[in-house]
Amino acid sequence: MLTPLGDLNGKVFRDELHTQFTVHTESQPMQLELIEVTEGNDSPKIEFFSLHFRGPVHPLLAQQTHRLEHERLGTFEIFFTPISADGQGTVYEAIFHRFRKQS
Repeated sequence: MLTPLGDLNGKVFRDELHTQFTVHTESQPMQLELIEVTEGNDSPKIEFFSLHFRGPVHPLLAQQTHRLEHERLGTFEIFFTPISADGQGTVYEAIFHRFRKQS
């Protein structure tokens, strides 16, 4: 069962900084570390935040929707793209720009 993305916001991800997420590739599972959460836009109706994950240099994950698993957040799918690489690994970015969940 997938965790609804509407239940995951910038604060929820910020609480999981520097934890591991598993993404399943065609060959084998790969670990990504959540290294940064940036929140913006103080609008009461629009929510904007971005996530940066660091993974190994190889294999390079394609720009597409990936299924991630996390021990506390469960399993969910997000679209992310590689944005940089260095000797420490590849950084991937996911951007959320959506209407806020109404209570």
